[in-house]
Parts: sequence; structure tokens; C-alpha cells
Amino acid sequence: MASSRTSSKVVSIKKGRRPNLTTFIIFLILAYVIFLGWSYITKDRISIYEVNTTDISDDTPLYGFILRAEEVAKTEQDGYINYYNAEGTRVGKGDVVYTIDSDGQVSNMLKEIQKESISSESISAMREVISSFQNSFSMADYTQVSSFQHAVDNVIFEQSRGTLFNNLNKTFKASGLEKNFLKVTAPKSGVISYAIDGYEGLGQNDITAEILEQYGIPTKKQLQSTEIVPADSPVYKIITSNDWSLIVKLTDEYYEKLKDLDSVRVTIERDKISFNASVELYDKDGVHFAKLSTARYMERYINDRFLKIEFNLKSASGLKIPNSSILQKEYSVLPPNVIETGEEGIGVLKQVLDESGNPKPEYVGLGDSEIVNGQYYVDTSIIEAGDVLKDYENGGNYTVSSKASIEGVYCVNEGFCEFRPIEIIYQNKEYSIVSDTTIGGLAAYDHIVVDPSSLNDNDFIE
Repeated sequence: MASSRTSSKVVSIKKGRRPNLTTFIIFLILAYVIFLGWSYITKDRISIYEVNTTDISDDTPLYGFILRAEEVAKTEQDGYINYYNAEGTRVGKGDVVYTIDSDGQVSNMLKEIQKESISSESISAMREVISSFQNSFSMADYTQVSSFQHAVDNVIFEQSRGTLFNNLNKTFKASGLEKNFLKVTAPKSGVISYAIDGYEGLGQNDITAEILEQYGIPTKKQLQSTEIVPADSPVYKIITSNDWSLIVKLTDEYYEKLKDLDSVRVTIERDKISFNASVELYDKDGVHFAKLSTARYMERYINDRFLKIEFNLKSASGLKIPNSSILQKEYSVLPPNVIETGEEGIGVLKQVLDESGNPKPEYVGLGDSEIVNGQYYVDTSIIEAGDVLKDYENGGNYTVSSKASIEGVYCVNEGFCEFRPIEIIYQNKEYSIVSDTTIGGLAAYDHIVVDPSSLNDNDFIE
């Protein structure tokens, strides 16, 4: 029996590719993120500025040379110098300023006396001196180390002022030692300084423009020393008057501003101390100079020779805003004779056309108008040139024709642009000081647009 074989062939059918839903969603999310990022990068950002009350000054700093009544005292013999008064304190005529001995015995005794006089007050004062030194020390200026040492000595002098020399006498008496030293007293009353700079002998006529250019060159020499001092060496300086002056070189601009003034407000830039100084102007070698005199703060600057100062001539107080925030807004200007005042506030009767084209009066409120010099400034979207208003004073009609601009800024406290008028008191290249009493104007902590050039009234700020 014959058998038959059935052959079979397997045919593979290619299936169509099904879309992957997850990949599609990820693609959409990625595209959306890229779109948002691009929109954020290319979108103009609106910068906001917070208004604050402040002072602004645009004076050019000047360097002044200090003149004062000062005398340098010199020692008559060799020896070790010991002082008995803190720098910057006032001594009377006949008070002991220093002693001088040949072997340093007095110095050793004074160290023991000063150790016993250290109190909690002197420790506290010493800590302040050390803290100040740590905060201001620079490796580039080793002269500060010497100044630090003298500041420490000053603290000790302050604590033992008036008793140190008496205690020295008592110690010598108790020890049975011979008083082998010379005491030197002040020939006149004044304030003591232990630093000189070589300018002590100069007067007003000696100050030149070249000397004023030396302000950055250190010349101060401390006189306190633990070494033996030769005879005829300077040992202290005494300032005999509270009156002192600053000599400054003036530009033509400053000369014109000061020439009619008897006094001027001066600010020391270093510590922002201000005072009124009398003004004396004079010329020397074709250069304008001013002598600024006062009787205040002499002790504060006793060891300074040059001070960087500013005149308070170009300054103002008020609300500080950037100049870029200022814009001009055009208004229709209305005289008071067209204004009606009622229970709803102020407004005008404006002539409009009814449905038949006949003129009829319509009341328009002017609640947001500005009043400048008795005239009413109204937004041109409310009243514009050519509008006819009722004239209450003359009984006829008034046709609007006058326009004017007001300076202001866009305030965005509520999230939209609201025009606020400003009155500029003072302005420099970057900022303006505006009044804080302008009706409908700005107040401290208002938020304004830095650059309003692309914005309009009532635009919403995102």
C-alpha cells in the first residue's frame, strides 16, 4: 500500500510596528520642556526696583592739608624717655609730660607700677584695641604693628593718668633709691601727641599744589621709644588751640560754587563725620585754594595731616529711583473753569453725539487727574484735544487744545502698571532723588519698573 506524504511550508507574516506609547509621551514632555525653556530665555524680563528713602551725593572728593597750632618739643639731654599722659589728652601748664634718665631705671619701676594699676576697665579697653588691630591689619603695611604698640601704651596711660608720676615718687621713696632722673613739664596747656611728620612748621602761605599731591606718602614718625634718645631729639608735640583748618585745592567749578559762601558743610570721607566750616578763598601761583576752618574734632584727627573730604553741595534727601525708570506721559491740560465739583468728586460736562447725531452733555469723572500749578492734567484717553467742554465761568463752551507731559514711573504694587507722577529734586548719571510729598506720587517701599519702554498703562506684570 502506497503511502502519500503531505509537505507543509511555514510562511512568516511580518507584523506592522506598533507605536510605543511610552516613547511618544516622553517625546511630548521633552518637546514641551524645550519650548518652555526657549520661551523663558527669549522672553523679555521685567526688572522691578524697590523705592527707598536715602541721601545721594555727587561731590568730587578732595584732599585737604591740616593746619593747626602745634609745637614740637625737644629733649635737652641724652637718656631714656618715659611719658605720663595718654596721647590725645589735654595737659595744663606745669604738668609733667615726661621724665628722662640715663640708665633706664625709671622705665623698670614704671612697668611694675603699671602692672599693679591694670583693672577690668583697662582689660576691656585692651581687648577693643586688639580686636581693632586684628580687623584692620594688612601684611602689606607693617607700620600698623608700631601703631598697635602705641595704642596699647595709650590704654595703660589712660588708666593711670594723673597718678603715674606721683606713684613713681612714692616707689622711689619706699625703695630708698636716689631719684636719678629729670622731670620735664609742659610750658603751656594743650593736647599731647607723640607723632610728628615734618610739616609742623608750615603755615598757610607755605602750602602749594605740589604739597597737596603728597597725600598718599606716609610721613608720620612715632616718638615713643624704648631706646636711648639723643639730645635735641623731638620727644612730643603739643597742640595749643582747638581751632584748625584744611587747605584744599579747588577746581574752577568748586571755586564758583564757594565764592559767595561764608561757610560750607564738610564730610570726612574716612569716618563720615560732618561739620560746618568757615570758607576763605585765595589764589596762589594761579591755583584756587580754600581754607576751611573749624573748632570741632581737632583731637580726633590729631595725628593726621591729609584728609579726604567732600563738600555737601550737590546732595539731596528723598526717594531714590533709577533714571531708567522715568518716563513721560502726555496729558490734556484743562483750566479750572471747566471743572465741576460734586458728591462724586471732580468732573467735566463733555459734549457728545446721541444716536441721532445731535450734541448732548455727558458727565465725565476726572478722579485720576493731576493738579499742577492750578491746572488739571487729565489722561488723553479720557479727554483729548478737540473735545468740547462746558465752561462754567463764562457760560459757553471750551475746546480742549493744550497738552503737556509729566514725568513719572510705573508702580506695580498691585501687579499692573500704574503711572505715578514724580518731582525730581536732584539727579546724577544713574539715579534721581524725587520728592516723597508729591500728590499721587511715590512712597517708600513702592515697587516700580526699571525699564518701562515696552509697557503701557494697566499692563499686567507677570
